[in-house]
Amino acid sequence: MVLVEGFSEAAVLLEKTSRRQSAHLNKSVTFSKEPAYEELWDVWQECKESNWDGYDAFPVDQETYRNAYLLIEALPLGCPLPSSVDAEPDGHLALEWHRHPRWTLSVSVSPEGTLHYAALLGTEDPRGSCPFFGDISQSLLSLIRRVSGNDRRS
Repeated sequence: MVLVEGFSEAAVLLEKTSRRQSAHLNKSVTFSKEPAYEELWDVWQECKESNWDGYDAFPVDQETYRNAYLLIEALPLGCPLPSSVDAEPDGHLALEWHRHPRWTLSVSVSPEGTLHYAALLGTEDPRGSCPFFGDISQSLLSLIRRVSGNDRRS
C-alpha cells in the first residue's frame, strides 16, 4: 500500500524512493522491523478465530492486524520496536514496550484505527487515545522513547 501525500509526479517519485530506502534499511540487522512483523503475524494467526483463548474472546480481524502492521511501519528509524505483541479478548492487538515493571507502555490497536494507550513511567501513569491515520502522534512517540530509556526525562 502506497500512501502518497502529494499528487504530482515528483511526490510519487519521492514516495517510491523513500519506500525503497526504507525497505533496504529494514533488511539490515540494526534497523530491521522484521522481528516485530513476524511476532505480529504469529499472534494474528493464533487469534483470528473466535474463542482463541478458550474464554469466548473475540477474533482479531484483518483490519486490526493491518492497523498494527502500519503502526509498526510508522515507527521512525531508530525508534524502539515493541517488546511484545499480544491479542486482547476484545479483538484488539496490544503492542507493548517494557524497560522495568514501573516503566511500561501498552498501545491497544482497534480495527477502526483508534490507538488506546496506558503507560507507567515511575510515578506517572499517562493514558489516552488517539486516531491513527498512518502517522504516530508526537506524544505517543515521546512515551515510547521515555519507556525505552531514549529520552532525557527518564
